[in-house]
Amino acid sequence: MKFILIMTICSSTLQICTPEKPMDAYKNWFECSSAGYLKAYELNKIIGIETINNEKTIINFKCQEIKSS
Repeated sequence: MKFILIMTICSSTLQICTPEKPMDAYKNWFECSSAGYLKAYELNKIIGIETINNEKTIINFKCQEIKSS
C-alpha cells in the first residue's frame, strides 16, 4: 500500500481552515508522516512569525492509505 500526505492550514484566531490539499504519495507510513512534519515546519517558516502569532496558525496533516497499482 501507498500513503498520500494531505495537509490543512488552520487559523485558531479566525476559526477557519483551508481545504485539504493532497500532496505527494509515499511508499510507507513512516515516510509519509516524516514528510508531514518536515513540510509543516517548512510552511511555518514560509508563513512567517507575524502571521503565525497573529492568527495562531496550526498546520495539520494526515496520511491516507491509497491503493497502489
